Amino acid sequence: MRVNGSDLNGTVLPRDPPAEGTPRRPPWVTSTLAAILIFTIVVDLLGNLLVILSVYRNKKLRNAGDPWTSFCAPRENE
Repeated sequence: MRVNGSDLNGTVLPRDPPAEGTPRRPPWVTSTLAAILIFTIVVDLLGNLLVILSVYRNKKLRNAGDPWTSFCAPRENE
């Protein structure tokens, strides 16, 4: 199969084996990291939904404010 002049399209390159003497990651580490990542994503989505709901229900929060003030406010401490 030759697309764009490459003979590698449609093939899978073999993965490099772990280096000699390096232990493989235990399965519980992978599961724990995946659970933390999923938890973080869920919390982020819920937080964004709460912000959207707050802006929708409270008309005072719908004001965008002065863009120049928003731009300069973080730089006042410098």
